[in-house]
Amino acid sequence: MPKVGLFFAVNGKPYFDGIPWTENPSVSGFRIYAVEHPDYWKRLQEHRAAPIDMHHEDAARGRANCMDATGGFTLLADRCIIESKPLLGRIMAALGLPKGTAVMRGPHYRCEVCMGKVPTKRQEREDWDF
Repeated sequence: MPKVGLFFAVNGKPYFDGIPWTENPSVSGFRIYAVEHPDYWKRLQEHRAAPIDMHHEDAARGRANCMDATGGFTLLADRCIIESKPLLGRIMAALGLPKGTAVMRGPHYRCEVCMGKVPTKRQEREDWDF
């Protein structure tokens, strides 16, 4: 069963947390996992999976949601995750996301590597073109 949830990629390894979409309450027509990235990052740090001296916003990250009206899933992620087909595939498989899941860059999911890259005008438009 597909899950809604969030994820990080640390040194190329994915970490994810989520619940089946049917167990997540609908809010304004969307099923969005209630756990926030800073909270999950803290748990990863406590388990030594994430660097203690690294802020969660510096890591590649993203989130998977479901829209009630269509039953469709959307995965929003950092460009570094989307451009790594093996990493993206592992995350999608772990969350059980179906074929047809929309994969998009989330404009506020930009790791320190991506923040160092200057996006083209086209990339900027795509980041905000939902």
